[in-house]
Amino acid sequence: MKSSQSRWGAAFALALGVVAFAHEARAAGYALYEQGAAALGMAGAATASVNDASAMFFNPAALTRLDGTRVYVGGSLLTPSVSFAGTPGDRQDGTQSYPGGGVTEEMKRQWFGLPTVYVTHRYPTRWAVGVGINAPFGLGVDWKNPDQFTGRYVVTKARLSAVNTNLTAAYQINSQWSVAAGGDLLFSSVELHNRLQAPPPGGGGALIDVAKADLKGDRSSGYGWNAAVSFVPAPRWKFGAGYHSKIVVDEDGKADFTQIPTGNVPFDNAVAASLPPDQDLSTVLRFPATWTGGIAFLPTPAWTLEADAYYVEWKVFTDLPLDFKTTPSASRAIVENYDNTFQVRVGAEHRLPSFTYRFGYYFDQAAAPTESVSPILPDSDRHGATLGVGFNIGQTHPVHVDVYDLALFVKRRGTDGINRDFYDGEYKTFIQSAGLTAEWRF
Repeated sequence: MKSSQSRWGAAFALALGVVAFAHEARAAGYALYEQGAAALGMAGAATASVNDASAMFFNPAALTRLDGTRVYVGGSLLTPSVSFAGTPGDRQDGTQSYPGGGVTEEMKRQWFGLPTVYVTHRYPTRWAVGVGINAPFGLGVDWKNPDQFTGRYVVTKARLSAVNTNLTAAYQINSQWSVAAGGDLLFSSVELHNRLQAPPPGGGGALIDVAKADLKGDRSSGYGWNAAVSFVPAPRWKFGAGYHSKIVVDEDGKADFTQIPTGNVPFDNAVAASLPPDQDLSTVLRFPATWTGGIAFLPTPAWTLEADAYYVEWKVFTDLPLDFKTTPSASRAIVENYDNTFQVRVGAEHRLPSFTYRFGYYFDQAAAPTESVSPILPDSDRHGATLGVGFNIGQTHPVHVDVYDLALFVKRRGTDGINRDFYDGEYKTFIQSAGLTAEWRF
């Protein structure tokens, strides 16, 4: 019974803090780096050697090394596969683990499209400019059998989308050094659905659903900036580094609560009296700053080898403030305590007369602490392996086409009996991504 009461309290806390999803989806390290097919063929190791318009994302200082005008269009298709298995025994606080051993759940197979559009121009002088649109953050959750899903009091379905637009200018200092700086405008929206539960009349039974909680956030925007440097000291060596600032978004939304009748009139009346009213709410979302650095080596004119390091400041998310308009007494800050993370990416490219092939590997460190691992985002360390190929079409105005495929192996991760939502078990995740881009060169 103690465990049921704890989950009942957690359910109403989730109802009041339903917009926390907008934060968790980003703060748990669900940044998206699928922003260019050629670079992804090398596992995203392109900070130093990028040579197409996706430099707008990977290193805009390299724009000064792109001749003429480039129009770059394409995207990626990403599909995750997620399953959950409950763990038996007790939690670390002594309460019974929920949903318990032998319980398994599975997420629906979903497909997410990530667009990339870049346009760059190199002037006859030392200047180059570019504009871009991409999707650097995102998440989609949709668990099977939502009416029976054991974690439905946490989430049944959720969606986060973020689209970034940026304008950047680059300047070539000399034949070796180039620098760049620009601005970012990020638009985000969020949607979350979950269930509220309560002990049945008389007690002694499993919790029952008493209401649906639905959040739909308005599309909001925030501003940031970026800077980069490119250094080519010799034909065989290239160096690059970049910085993307954090972006703060003031997010508004609306929480709606729909009661689920149980047929017990006194009980339903009591639920109706305690159910929060539909209301507007707001929060502040903080997208992390990112530092990147890369070294590329060309052992022969036909080969490029590169290693990159990423440092992401997820630790900026210590908590999430929630401001409720109708019931301000419910306003509070939700503790998150995420950690800064590292990524390591290595890749290779081999240019042949008729086509180019690429391959790479990367390691991505999880940002979410164990307490925050949940059905909304079962974050864990990731290992990625990629393959890619590129070729030219046409003569007068050649079109360069690139494709890649990524297999992302996510380490199994359990909640260790300390999950904040009182939902304990082990998550298993695998992610597949593939993409295609075309670049017109004028």
